[in-house]
Amino acid sequence: MESLAFVAAVALLLVVLHAVVAAYVYRVAHSGDGRLLEREASADERAVQQTDEPPEVPDDSVSCPTCGAPNDPSYQFCRRCVADLSGKQRASAEVAAGRLGS
Repeated sequence: MESLAFVAAVALLLVVLHAVVAAYVYRVAHSGDGRLLEREASADERAVQQTDEPPEVPDDSVSCPTCGAPNDPSYQFCRRCVADLSGKQRASAEVAAGRLGS
């Protein structure tokens, strides 16, 4: 009977140890710290990180009315803030406010 109690105690200790390690790994992985999930950056990522120049902006780009980011004219939504670039949302908001169409 004593050996069964010993085995149960060791099993309980292992379960608690496993839970503590799992909680630590989860916390480190989701902290944004990156210590656990470090990976080597690809050549493209290193090149982007090393350049101080802003990316080239095409001449026919459309500026986002919300954040000002340059976007391709074919985009329906801003690449940075996902705002509607079609103007439909703004027009409907102005109609609802009674400022458009009068």
